[in-house]
Amino acid sequence: NLQLMVSSFTQAFIPLAVCTALGAMSQQIALSKYLLFFAISITSAFGLTETLTGSHASSSNMALYGLSFYTASLAFLVAKGKDWKAHLFVISNPLLLITGPVATFCRVINYRAFQKRLDYFLPFLVFGGFLHQVIATPLTSAFSLIERTDAVSSLLFAVIFELFVYANFCGLSLIVFGLAGLMGLKVPLNFRQPFSSTNLVDFWKGWHTSLSAVLKTLFYAPMRKHMGTYAAIFGVYMASAMWHGITLNFLLWGLLHAVFFSLTLLLLKRRIPVLPTVLMVVGIVVGRMVFADADSERLLQKMAFEFTDFSVFNALRHLPPATRNAFLLIVTMVLAEFAFQRTALFKNRNYKFYRLPVVQLILLLMVLLSVKQGLGVDYAVYGQR
Repeated sequence: NLQLMVSSFTQAFIPLAVCTALGAMSQQIALSKYLLFFAISITSAFGLTETLTGSHASSSNMALYGLSFYTASLAFLVAKGKDWKAHLFVISNPLLLITGPVATFCRVINYRAFQKRLDYFLPFLVFGGFLHQVIATPLTSAFSLIERTDAVSSLLFAVIFELFVYANFCGLSLIVFGLAGLMGLKVPLNFRQPFSSTNLVDFWKGWHTSLSAVLKTLFYAPMRKHMGTYAAIFGVYMASAMWHGITLNFLLWGLLHAVFFSLTLLLLKRRIPVLPTVLMVVGIVVGRMVFADADSERLLQKMAFEFTDFSVFNALRHLPPATRNAFLLIVTMVLAEFAFQRTALFKNRNYKFYRLPVVQLILLLMVLLSVKQGLGVDYAVYGQR
């Protein structure tokens, strides 16, 4: 209808106009790449955009639609010395702005026959739809657990929320990857089986890869050159924390992961086994507990890790069956990725197992059944910010 057409045009045109203005300014301002990258931090500090805790971070101001992604893209292009004007229509594409990836590159591949693109990219789209619809959406029914502050509840919610963010963000990123490929465009594969890892260093190589590329270019490489590896690691995590939001939980999240990442490097250098994996699990779970809660008073209560009882498991029994099934299914998938990480179907970390024809058929049937049930809240974790 006319309203939908106007909305789609607005979502495409306004980011393009803002990108053009910011790009023109970047030629005039010293250190512009950092001003561009932290533009979203400034708007978050003034309450113009929401923080990225995992809620639907949207803005009623269309000029700020997708700000975090297209300013990060512009900052990356400026840092690389590339012509930002040649990439305007890519970085302001609403498909990318809804959920990412950050447009660190976009290559034309329409010279490949459509049938070959269909064979390769359609399975990513199906698996992405499965993660988002069958796993992530039903898990939103467990979000009330964030209110609990005892240790068992806090850590259990952190596990559930970590798996939700992965299924939601990775699922939508795979859908974008698949759709772009079908249209003849190659964009970054934003997730590369992060749970096929035995340490935090490896984990972050597979999580939000496009943002990692931006952080490495803007912060890690120059800081490591002048200040050393460990200072660069802290700089990267502080920059990432500020990109997500200017709040206590993100400051603590950045510090925690910087410390754990640094400790992991030391352990790996000394060839100490097992401990890097323990640090990874603790870092991911406690990190997500901190990341998810912008309520400082409630977060500090959680960080006391006070044990009361196991009553949270009674609350789990009252969740919809689809929510419990989604949780068990994604836990099984994560454990399988970890256990079989060295096998042929998992070692390349490109979701090869889930792209097998028989697995694709099962996933597609589950998506169709899930859509019919319509359980949970359907939204993009990083949507429109």
